[in-house]
Amino acid sequence: MTYLKISLGVILAVAILVLICVVSGISWLLGIQLYSTRAPFSAFLILLVLLIAGYVFMTEAKSGKEFPVRKIPAFDAIEEAVARSVEMGRPVHMTFGFGTISSAMAPQFIAGLGVLSHVARLCGKYGAKLIATLGVPEAIATTEEIVREGYYSSGRPELYDPTYNVRYLTDQQFAYASAVQATLIRENVGANIVVGPFYAESLIFMEAGNMVNAFQIAGTARETQIPFFVLVADYSFIGEEIFAAGALASGDRETLASIRGQDVGKLLSIILIVLGILLLLGGFKLVDSLNWVWKVG
Repeated sequence: MTYLKISLGVILAVAILVLICVVSGISWLLGIQLYSTRAPFSAFLILLVLLIAGYVFMTEAKSGKEFPVRKIPAFDAIEEAVARSVEMGRPVHMTFGFGTISSAMAPQFIAGLGVLSHVARLCGKYGAKLIATLGVPEAIATTEEIVREGYYSSGRPELYDPTYNVRYLTDQQFAYASAVQATLIRENVGANIVVGPFYAESLIFMEAGNMVNAFQIAGTARETQIPFFVLVADYSFIGEEIFAAGALASGDRETLASIRGQDVGKLLSIILIVLGILLLLGGFKLVDSLNWVWKVG
């Protein structure tokens, strides 16, 4: 019965997608204007495809299917960073950004929290002191709970001190950057783990970590800051690898399956790019055909 319900859900979603495409094709052939060029309706169609793909893979994960994820060197290096810090008798620092979690950067914040849970468990396992700094006021309670759970699940509840372990700084960019920089130097951290959405402060963090010879692991999906992390950090998560890292940290089968849905999106993007280039050689601009908006009235 469960399988039947799932199949009907997928069929309904696909049917809606096909219906939209058929109506669009008929309107184009008849010369009826259903679309304008102010914002692409095709983006909604692509999103619908991704939602269907994610739904299918997560459903398969619920039934017990495994979805292997390739190894990410930066993720594997986190344990080394924590172990090194313990050997040197120095704390581990992690931050996942500033701002509001309701912004467009929310997925990156969530990925950073996922990595934080992994770091907290490792700190509990090895007996390391963890300092989690943040500039997201909505995530204070969540961060405290993640760090607490990390130490408690590892059997080291005595190491948890919310005043020391979790430090909310500010949601103002450069005040946050200055406070993190001061924390890195004042606490003389042995590892500096930076994962989340970052802006001009990214290189400030890396320079401060380098000043105290910290083992540095960094990652962001903001393409303008990735080069700084790649150049300065010992290990880097590049782009969407931070989302895979969050899934790996959780160990949740359904979350890991969602990565396969992201891969479908990448494959679709590659196909459209290649197809667009080939059609452009023949004088046809594919982008003009995809730049649709549903026009009501």
